[in-house]
This record gives sequence, structure tokens and C-alpha cells, in this order.
Amino acid sequence: MEMSLNEWKSYDQFLSASSTQRYLKGCYQQLETTLTSDELSYRNCYSFIYYLTHGKRYFDLCKNSPLELQPVLLYYGMIQLIKCCLLTVDPFYPESTALLAHGVTTRKRKKMNYLFLQDEIKVQKNGLYPYLCKQLFHLEAYEGDKFQMQDLLGHVPEMNDLFQQINGYSPLLPVGVTSCGSLSVPDQILDHLHMTDSRFIQFIKQQFTDSKVTYTESNFVIENGKNARKNPLIKKNLYGDSFLPTAREGFISLNEVMVHYLLLYNLSMICRYETEWWGDLFHTYSSNDFPFISRFLSVSRVKVPLMLMEYLETKGHSS
Repeated sequence: MEMSLNEWKSYDQFLSASSTQRYLKGCYQQLETTLTSDELSYRNCYSFIYYLTHGKRYFDLCKNSPLELQPVLLYYGMIQLIKCCLLTVDPFYPESTALLAHGVTTRKRKKMNYLFLQDEIKVQKNGLYPYLCKQLFHLEAYEGDKFQMQDLLGHVPEMNDLFQQINGYSPLLPVGVTSCGSLSVPDQILDHLHMTDSRFIQFIKQQFTDSKVTYTESNFVIENGKNARKNPLIKKNLYGDSFLPTAREGFISLNEVMVHYLLLYNLSMICRYETEWWGDLFHTYSSNDFPFISRFLSVSRVKVPLMLMEYLETKGHSS
């Protein structure tokens, strides 16, 4: 899947120490620390640049690498970009070695007849994953929480048509945006969620607090659209189209950056330590795993830097 998007459009501005220092100073001005924003930005500007350029090299290398090797390159490239994002909110990152752990774990030994789509990943108490969830997205990642790979893939809009083609259902429903900026949800979502219109309105108000919900002309309109569109329940594809889950269990607050982190971590572990299964995957086509993994990697290659560079750009505008 080749995308005609420039996922690195914000990159060049950070190739200057003075520009990066000015950017970080703006991020730090609202923080209460014993050091000034000048001191902190000066101390961190080169770390920021090195994280960013190192991360981009992983992604650049990935473009010309065999698919079999891409999970490792994408995962470690993503980590470098996440470190840049964390430096904008935590000038002392990493304060402890506990933050250097991955923050998630997988089943160490794969069972016979293992299927990636049915595999699970578990959140640990400490490490990068729970820390980035809280620091970047103000979301809690609880120790012991488990996520199935198929469910995680269902949070990525670019996978939607593949779910329909292979599994016969779509985990996400396209959502419109009105001229006033409100979200417009087709009432066919009632069939997916097995709810009445009044129950759905009540349900949505719980999910989108401080939003008014009305039902008109076969659509539910969620007003206060700007804030609603920032809700992690709303998923966006590479072209800015919005989607909402079609199953109740899909209504969990997961920013898509978190989704890609979890999937890439597991794929990178399988790629490194389950070599026999990984090799068979690319030669036997014996399950539904391969098309989902292949599609996801092609999406992640473009979308991860796009999402994280957008985070940096938005952070710069808001500071």
C-alpha cells in the first residue's frame, strides 16, 4: 500500500539546533520545574534531534527491506519518535530505568496451531507503554489488561475493508462531519450494537461527555464536534475520514498510536524469536494471518510517523 502523503513534512524544521531549542522552550514554558525553560531546552535539543533522525532512518530503511524484517525496524523506529514526543512533555525523560522497559509482554512460548490474530498481549505495571499512554494521551493503561491482536487491528480504519472481505464484517463504521463540524453517525449502527435509538443516545452521551446528541433524518448528530472528533473512540484513516466502532467491546479509549505500538511490539517479538513460525507465514498462506499482517505493516510504515509528527506539530502550535 503506497501512500501519496508526506508523513515527514514537519521533519526538516527540527534539523536545526536553534529551531529545535526554540520549539522545546515553548513546550516547557508552562511546566513548573527548578530549571528554566531555556536551560531545559538547551539540555534536550540534541537528544531530541538524535531521536528523531535515528527514528527516520529506521523508517527509511524499512521502505527497501523485506517484509519479514519490517516489524523490528518499524517498532524501534516508532520508539525513537515516541521519545521525541515524550521530551516535549517530560524534559527529564527518562528519569528511571523502569521507563526503558517495553511495558507490555506476550506469551513466551507459542502453542501448537498458533494464530497471530488470536494472540494476546498484556500490559505491565512499568515501562514505555503505560508511560506514553498517560503522558501523551492522558489515558490510563492498567497492569494486567489484555488485548487480542484481531481486536487491535479492528481499531485501524485502513484494515476495515480487509475485515469485510475475509471475515464478513466491518469493525468500524464511517462517520460523517456536518458543515457545522458536528459528527453524523448513520442509524445503521443500531443494528450493529443491537440498541434502540434512545438507548444509543444515552450510550453516546456517556462516551462523549459534554456533547449534545440528536436524531434526525436517519443520523445521530453529536454536537460539540471539535472535542468529539478528538475523542479516542473516533478513528481516522490516512485521509482524515472518521470512523466509530460497530461493536460494544470496541468502545474502549485507545489512541491509535497505542494500537500500533502494541501490534508492532508483538510482531517484532515474533519476527525475532519465533523464526520457524514467521518463516512458514511467508510461504504457506495457511491462515488469515498473512494478509492482515502484510496490510498492517504497509499502513504502519506511513501512519506511525504521520501520527507522531502531527503530535509534535500540534504540540508546537499549542505551546
